[in-house]
Amino acid sequence: MDNPAVKPLEFTLARSSTQFETKKKGLLPPSHDYVKTHFDNVEYSDLLFPGPHGPKSITKTAWVVPIASQTASTGTLADFLRTLGATVTEVDLDAEDGDSDEEDERDGNALVDDEAEEEEEEESVERHCLSSAAPPRDSPEAWLEQFKKSPSAATSVLTLLTADGQPPHVKQAAAVFFKNMCKRHWDAEASEVTIGEDVKQQVRDNLLSLFLVVPESIQAQLSEAISIIASHDFPERWQALLPALVQQTGAALGVAPKDFKKGTALLQIGHSIFQRYRHEFKSDELYKEIKYVLELFQEPLLQLFSATLADLAGAQAAGGAAGCKLVVDTLTKLLLKYSNPALAADDDDAEPAPTSVLQAAVVESLALYMSKYEEEFQPFLGPCLGHAWSLLTSTSLAPHHDLLVTTSVRFLTTVACSAEVLNEADEELFEDQPFEYVRKDIEGSDADTRRRVAVELVRGLCRNYEVQVTQLFSANISTLLEQYKQNPAANWKAKDVAIYLVIALTIKGGTAARGATQTNALVDLHDFFSQHVLCELQAAATGAAPHPVLIADAVKFVSVFRVQLSRAVYDTVFPLLLSLLASPNPVVHTYAASAIERLLTVRDAPTAAAPAGARRFDAAALSPLLQQLLTSLFAILQRGGSEENPYVMRAIMRVSVVAEQAMAPYVQVCVDALNTILGRVCANPTNPTFNHYLFETVASLVKYICAATPAAVNAFEQLLFPPFQTVLQMDIAEFTPYVFQARDGLSDAYSQLFPPLLTPTMWERPGNVPPLVRLLCAYAAKGKALVLDKVQMVLGVFQKLLARGATDQHAARLLSALWRACELAELQQYATPIFNLCIQRAQGYKKVGPSLVSTWSVFLARYGPRALWQQLESIQPGLANMVLRGLWGEWAPFVKGGRAERKAAVIGTVLADVDTAAALLSAAASMLAADAGVGDGGGAAAAEEEEDALEVDAAGGGGGGGGGYAAAFVQLSFAAEAEADLYAEHTPQRYFASAVSQLGAAQPAALQQAASKLPADKQQQLQQLMALQ
Repeated sequence: MDNPAVKPLEFTLARSSTQFETKKKGLLPPSHDYVKTHFDNVEYSDLLFPGPHGPKSITKTAWVVPIASQTASTGTLADFLRTLGATVTEVDLDAEDGDSDEEDERDGNALVDDEAEEEEEEESVERHCLSSAAPPRDSPEAWLEQFKKSPSAATSVLTLLTADGQPPHVKQAAAVFFKNMCKRHWDAEASEVTIGEDVKQQVRDNLLSLFLVVPESIQAQLSEAISIIASHDFPERWQALLPALVQQTGAALGVAPKDFKKGTALLQIGHSIFQRYRHEFKSDELYKEIKYVLELFQEPLLQLFSATLADLAGAQAAGGAAGCKLVVDTLTKLLLKYSNPALAADDDDAEPAPTSVLQAAVVESLALYMSKYEEEFQPFLGPCLGHAWSLLTSTSLAPHHDLLVTTSVRFLTTVACSAEVLNEADEELFEDQPFEYVRKDIEGSDADTRRRVAVELVRGLCRNYEVQVTQLFSANISTLLEQYKQNPAANWKAKDVAIYLVIALTIKGGTAARGATQTNALVDLHDFFSQHVLCELQAAATGAAPHPVLIADAVKFVSVFRVQLSRAVYDTVFPLLLSLLASPNPVVHTYAASAIERLLTVRDAPTAAAPAGARRFDAAALSPLLQQLLTSLFAILQRGGSEENPYVMRAIMRVSVVAEQAMAPYVQVCVDALNTILGRVCANPTNPTFNHYLFETVASLVKYICAATPAAVNAFEQLLFPPFQTVLQMDIAEFTPYVFQARDGLSDAYSQLFPPLLTPTMWERPGNVPPLVRLLCAYAAKGKALVLDKVQMVLGVFQKLLARGATDQHAARLLSALWRACELAELQQYATPIFNLCIQRAQGYKKVGPSLVSTWSVFLARYGPRALWQQLESIQPGLANMVLRGLWGEWAPFVKGGRAERKAAVIGTVLADVDTAAALLSAAASMLAADAGVGDGGGAAAAEEEEDALEVDAAGGGGGGGGGYAAAFVQLSFAAEAEADLYAEHTPQRYFASAVSQLGAAQPAALQQAASKLPADKQQQLQQLMALQ
């Protein structure tokens, strides 16, 4: 289908400084965080803000660009719009009030007729500039979307890169625009915007040549674009890329004069194309592609490497400073790996070899420098650590290497202890930027800090030298604790280091979700906790702690080793953590909230009664603390600077999940507080993690309270409907997917909202699709008559979703909900068109197969095998045999979804084809493969899935295609409703065994003949399966 022509668009760009005149009704200077002075990864429509001049139409609109750097920024936007074919007129809003009408007309904008009109219009401009609402931005977004649909959009933008007379900022903008087009629209299957194959071929033929002639800043964008295109088209549809890359790289680096900058850029392109091979799954196609790359690329690359080594020798002879540095760096690396067999000791020798003695002496000298001249030695510490580590890891366990090993370990432990000391910058961060301190520590974003690197160093040493390292550090820890004991107020840093070292020394394995899971048996964890950690928590509760850093350390210790601490310790620690929520220090009360949340996730070992393990601190233990706990947590969210603390909101969510029905007395207070918070964040939704946990808390309250007390549904509606309605009316893109999810658990009072959900505009944002589908499924389950009344519109939604690879699984889910809710007679007139659409989609897009098997499994379970067979045969004779006896078994192992969906697909393999022995037994391999994880797991498997849902991690952001901003869909764990198991009384293995037995009784000879043709391993598996019967 041809893309529609882009209509010409006229823009009036009005320049103004960010400091608006405050005399106009006392407006404060606006803060435009969303106005970018660069273009990278920014939709150009984000740079446009509507003004009041001109009609609100696609043909003429006025815009204001409130950027401090007026001429450059406005000029950039104006120039770029002109290159896209738009008419742009510029006006200066900062002009004097006395400007005449003639001057306004000369500028092309009749902005004012008199002073009063100018005052009113400028204030309106300012309001539009400050607005972040979607409607005022619709016109430019729609126009830019239309431009991207024009057939020559990609090539038109590329011509700007070499066009004479275009300023650099316009070329840079065009390069980014092209890169973003490739990222979002090159894959036709995943995008509604189609780039024609002829245009793609033009791009592929000329892109590398264009890359070589543009400036370096534009090369960066084109390099990424080449990588994106190659991920889709290389090598099948871009066979000229690799030969051209080899030829151009050889021209840059193979002959004098060599262009190392150009050659490096070309090699970087090769790296971006080939690096995906590290993570691809093994397959014949992958090896075929790698073989193709090696045949063309490895020999030229080796020649370039050899020539570059020869250049190093020439640089040394020339004596140039830059060349000598290259030589020295290279020789250093070579000498570090130097090995001479003539000097090596035998494995049974006790005396170290001369090279080991020399290396140990060098490391000992480094340790001396570190202890005597630490400050002066700091610039050289990084390389020296790397050298010592390399020696240690490359040294064998032979006795003659003991000297080198012990010396290296001693040096590294000295460095680690020194690096663990809290420096002045860390103290300032703790006091002045507490939330940044928390984020770095809890989220692990301090990966490059001295402390975190030192911790990783200790853990690395312990992996191979646990005994020696534990002994060395234990001595250091004892010394540090003794220093603290002598003067706690002055030497609190010593205990801070001691706690950090114990944590580093003890953890052998762990995850963010479960804390430490494997510990060093040589460290008495419980003794250290009782003697040195608990006392800090108790002192903090009485206000006698020497320093808040030590309180934070103690809370962190409890959180990290939560699995190792007993229930008795929990009973002691919880009241202490509860008291710390009142601490005025943001780090302390945030750590306390996070620790409470983490402790509530801990479960004991699984038992028959509790397959997922009983909670170590359950609802019964939590109930007496609920009122004080909730009061303290919500109080934190009322403090200045802590209003959107995600760790506190996550703790509130976890408390409601664990307490379940015990939350009933506090629902009114909680929902009122949550509504107040929701109203505040709606005005400026800047913290997606906090917002996610806010809606998780609402969903968990609805789930657990309404399940126990159905009458509470109406009360929840009265509490939640007003703020939810506000979100939908304001079209707050960040929150609408959450609202759609949270509402699908409420009553059927929302029937008046059902028709608007089927309008096409509701489905334009990709982030809305999953929750809207879930909401429609809830309507089908709870209000079948309402859905049947609009069934054609519902099926229109199904058709739209089925047509795209990104949404076909949601189409299958919606159709499955109809099969589950309705009788076949109620859908009979639509069944044939539905199956026709499915078959046509499968012919053009094979990946849709598993989604089709998923929904056909529901059809089969509800209406029986004969109905499915007849439906397929009515489309084309022989189609049922091809699908049910061929494609079904091929697709079934890849069905996604929960345990019930996978189980239905496996059993469907049996039900779909029980007429012949050969066909039934030929499905054995597919059934056995698809059956993994859906067999006799029973309660344990279901409990494990439930526990996975409870472990809610941080919400993510991101956008999806389409114009402007598109909120990403983030699943609410507690708003999800598990699909009913259509075969609850069966397991796949037993069902299959029963089908084989029944067929064997009816056709014993045929069954025996078919079984004899199976491979030996399949015959053995079949015998094991039949033993279940």
